[in-house]
Amino acid sequence: MSEVESHSETDRPARRRGKTRPALLAAGLKLLSERHVDSLSIDEIVAAAQVAKGSFFYHFADKHSFAHEIASEVRGEIEREVGQVNRGVEDPPTRIARGVCRFVRFAVDHPDKAGIILRLDRLSLDPGHALNAGLRADLELGIRSQRIDCPNIDAAIMSFLALTNVMMRRVLADRLTPSGARQMFIDVMLLALRGLGIAAVDAKALLTATADNLLAD
Repeated sequence: MSEVESHSETDRPARRRGKTRPALLAAGLKLLSERHVDSLSIDEIVAAAQVAKGSFFYHFADKHSFAHEIASEVRGEIEREVGQVNRGVEDPPTRIARGVCRFVRFAVDHPDKAGIILRLDRLSLDPGHALNAGLRADLELGIRSQRIDCPNIDAAIMSFLALTNVMMRRVLADRLTPSGARQMFIDVMLLALRGLGIAAVDAKALLTATADNLLAD
């Protein structure tokens, strides 16, 4: 056997492992959009992914850690979209509003994925979680620039997470369209921004512009 062939044989298991994890995550995403993790067996997961059962335990400790990994992947996807819609936006209240609005729009466009994070994404409910770093940074900047009044950043983060989750649940429960979610977003976020010391007229204008931009049909 040549050296090239030897390396090829050696690398083959690594290549298989590299393909196994994405296959498992893709299968899990589909299954978890339809059923709760407690009703799924690992046998069903590996069958849907078309991989060996042993490979599941190479990547994940159990089905619950697997499910939370998928929820984190989805949450990370939304956070990347938030980063995109806020690119070039410097005003902290506007950034916060646009970030929340992107979560609402995600629930409209991807109800299956939104349902997964609403059921499983418990870790990022911690205000100190890395996925909340962007919101924390916006709040800190707003305080430094005296654009917002926020005596407790952790409390503010928990409030925005709660409001966002409720709005996403409403989108899923009522199967709202972007225009159907528009007024709900404005009304809920008007209260939230007023709580940060933003004048009513300014908050209403900011939120209307945000909704017109991100919740257009």
